[in-house]
Amino acid sequence: MNRTMAGLVAAVFLALSWSCDESLPVYVPPANILRLTISRIEQLNDRAAPPGRQSVRIDLEGENIYSDVFYDSVDIQGQVFVWWKRKPDRSRTLYLTQANFVDRALIANKKMLLEPGQKFTVETYWNMKSDDSLYLVNEMNFAGLRRRVCAFNVACSDPETFVAEASLKVYDKIGFVGAEAKEFSFTGRTYIINP
Repeated sequence: MNRTMAGLVAAVFLALSWSCDESLPVYVPPANILRLTISRIEQLNDRAAPPGRQSVRIDLEGENIYSDVFYDSVDIQGQVFVWWKRKPDRSRTLYLTQANFVDRALIANKKMLLEPGQKFTVETYWNMKSDDSLYLVNEMNFAGLRRRVCAFNVACSDPETFVAEASLKVYDKIGFVGAEAKEFSFTGRTYIINP
């Protein structure tokens, strides 16, 4: 009788478990997980980027603003768009990939875990060339060259204002996150030869 009873209980349990029409809810990734900011824009010095080959370093900082740990697969893609305020048609788009990701130890097996408040950095360098390969320092104002000496055998242009805008996709399921545009000043430098 025990075997019969056990078989009957098992049959009733199976019938009840198959008769449930409820399904699990569809996973919806939370909104507002990351905040992206342009944390640093720095004109490199003459040793790192001498006149004629000047560069700018641009760092983006991402932060987990979600109230919980977030863990998902990553696919780092993005861009930094830089344009000259005085000549808006002069611009450059810098594309970002996982090679620009500074904190590579955070990514394991193509997945990344971020605790609440944890940050990461993505960096890129801009060689002062526009998308059509014009070296923009050559278009800056160096009038009165001999009166613009700012270092030994170096003359400086008028400071120019540029604007950087950025967007970045880190996690597969979240999509692109934008950063607030940030203005920065750049001073062109050129060598001069004393007569």
